[in-house]
Amino acid sequence: MKNLFFTLEGDSSKPAIVLGHPLGMNSRVWDGIVPDLLKQFRVIRWDLPGHGLSAALDSNSSPLTANALVDTLIEKCDELGIKQFHYVGTSIGGMIGQQLVTQYPERLLSATLTNTGAKIGSKDAWLTRQQDVMALGLKSMAATLVLRWFSEHSVQTKPALASYWQEQLAHVDDFSYGALCAWLGNMDLTDTLGPSSLPIQLICGEKDVATTPELMGTLASLLQVDKLEVINQIGHVPSVESPDQLTSLLKNFISQ
Repeated sequence: MKNLFFTLEGDSSKPAIVLGHPLGMNSRVWDGIVPDLLKQFRVIRWDLPGHGLSAALDSNSSPLTANALVDTLIEKCDELGIKQFHYVGTSIGGMIGQQLVTQYPERLLSATLTNTGAKIGSKDAWLTRQQDVMALGLKSMAATLVLRWFSEHSVQTKPALASYWQEQLAHVDDFSYGALCAWLGNMDLTDTLGPSSLPIQLICGEKDVATTPELMGTLASLLQVDKLEVINQIGHVPSVESPDQLTSLLKNFISQ
């Protein structure tokens, strides 16, 4: 997978932390937590294909393989000389994190998985989303999709939140987004997950309708993680809905 946008910030002598964003968003989703993280970490962010500043997938390309995203991330870390890192991923970024835990545990210092699941949604629903996006375009669907990301409380208390991310989503490449929908539809990590010796933190949003606290409870059981952190009054994206609380949970977890 070529021409994916990566940013590398901070002191190379500090531990590395890699951030993986949700579908339809981009690496700007971490803007609210990166300044604080840079005090302690070297921060790596990246954009999914066709998102943010990453190149779109070729419309003639084959469907994404199960390991296409995680292997690309590892290849980039190799290129950057990053042997081990802390990982934080939300939604699809959290599924990539689960793959890191099971396939590349030797590369991880810790994993924080937020608002995700071993299986998110149904294959039929994701394929329908893909078909709708290819027929209608994300620009026309952005308002409806974005309102599923955030809690009512977040939208009311952050007036620019929904409109900003609607604009960002409208600029995502339709084919690339659709290909990632198909990837999500095919992904079910239930049978590959189990207890890990790695430090793993799980965080969910109380009002998340896409990856509910119940779904994340199932993930906690599969990974045998004792505690699921629930952030009250937020939906699917803690890094923009409650950045201070997410930063606090992250730093406390990693310091332990």
